[in-house]
Amino acid sequence: MNLVNRRMLSTESITPSLPVTNQDVLQVMVESAPVAIVAVDGNGDIIMANSKLAEMFGYSPEELLAKPIELLLPERFRSGHRLYRDEYAVSPRVRPMGSGLDLSGRRKDGSEFPVEIGLSYLQRNDTLIVMSSVADITRRKQTEEILERRVRERTHELERRRLVSDSLRDTLAILNSNRPLQEILNHIVEQASQLLRADAGAIYQISDHDASLLIAESAGLTVHSINGMSQPRLFPPRPQAVNGNKSMPRNGTAPVDAEESENQYCAQLAVPLKIKDEVYGGLLLYYLEPRKFSNEEIELANTLGDHAVLAIENARLRARAEQTAVAAERNRIARDLHDSVTQTLFSATLIAEVLPRLVQRDSVEGAKRLEELRQLTRGALAEMRTLLLELRPATLVEVGIEELLRQLIEAARGRARIPIDVTMEITAPLQPDVKVAFYYIAQEALNNVAKHARAHHVIVRLDSRPDCAELVVSDDGAGFDAATVSAEHLGLAIMQERTDAVAGKLEISSTPGHGTQIAVFWSNPEQAP
Repeated sequence: MNLVNRRMLSTESITPSLPVTNQDVLQVMVESAPVAIVAVDGNGDIIMANSKLAEMFGYSPEELLAKPIELLLPERFRSGHRLYRDEYAVSPRVRPMGSGLDLSGRRKDGSEFPVEIGLSYLQRNDTLIVMSSVADITRRKQTEEILERRVRERTHELERRRLVSDSLRDTLAILNSNRPLQEILNHIVEQASQLLRADAGAIYQISDHDASLLIAESAGLTVHSINGMSQPRLFPPRPQAVNGNKSMPRNGTAPVDAEESENQYCAQLAVPLKIKDEVYGGLLLYYLEPRKFSNEEIELANTLGDHAVLAIENARLRARAEQTAVAAERNRIARDLHDSVTQTLFSATLIAEVLPRLVQRDSVEGAKRLEELRQLTRGALAEMRTLLLELRPATLVEVGIEELLRQLIEAARGRARIPIDVTMEITAPLQPDVKVAFYYIAQEALNNVAKHARAHHVIVRLDSRPDCAELVVSDDGAGFDAATVSAEHLGLAIMQERTDAVAGKLEISSTPGHGTQIAVFWSNPEQAP
């Protein structure tokens, strides 16, 4: 039998209340138990151990007898275990398996493995015997570690997906903004480098001169690394050849082998940026260490490349829209030049031709015509100055509102040939955007007077204070019924848009036969209580 007693103690010395026959039965039960069992005395010395425990730790049962129980523990835990054993001797208690008493065991060969301990005790008079059941939980710990690793990986993956989702949402918001193209591309490069864990990234643009690739925006690239880099080989010398490349993956994404890189980077991920049938350039990500790219990473790179393409297309559309707006504004100015200045000068020319004969025949009438000629020429000059101001929008911001209104009023006098009184009380200058809005509203109002009002007298009043401003243009002309006139017909929509742009308030009062008054009010939000 492998179950032995410490120092050949008699059965009566260990359990004096049991007959020998009962002790033999106990020995058989312990030896046949399905778990490893060890018993120690009050001094912590092993007095019995079954074969399962001896096999677990690589000893024979005889080698364990009379040895301190700390022999089965790593050296770093032995002093702490002695303290625990002394405390346990003072207050012994049963601790079944699964109560959380996990330790590290040490085999005879020095290898360590995790164990779980269950404790029970027998105390008769002054004799304390502690019996421990020991289970090797290496497989359970491995399973727990695998599960924990999977949980960490899943948590990391969910966090990465959340980061990708947030980043793509932010990028879409920037794409829908009016930010400059370079700023948007820089954001995309930084996001691509971060989400795909690249050491550096760049957006290349194909040169219009020699089809070489120029860096439009980059992140993480130093001057030294740029100077040492060769041209990416993903793009052939002629861009149009890319369109016929049938072997290229969707959107052209392809990893570049380390052998193709002649610089410090060992791996690259490249996405050609194709706008319709035109190859703009490419999004390239650089890695210092060799690596493989998953399908998900390539798909994400494709998405970011699509965002870059969308940003470039939007920038081009905005540029075309601006060009169209400039052309439309030039056409409007040309029409105004024909409708106002040309007609004014034509009228002035007719008066100038008949003026010499009229003066000889009727000096009083000649004087009137001479004054009319003076007004026409002054009006034409003011009209020309106004058109020149509109050709240079920055000038509208630089010139004061007093001068701007004087030019508008002088031009309207020449066109409408009616007196226009102006009153301006300015105790604080208008903000630039408010000044431009007031200018265009006054222009629309005076154009309506000249074209539609058939007025005899017009009053323009401007009151500008630190906390608010008010512009009023009123006439005694024909007026109109607001319910029957569309906003676009008299430029009312333009006035409303200009007012809304500065968070102002527009009021239009008109009655057929009783004139029209257009008033715009603006409150300074910085002076609000």
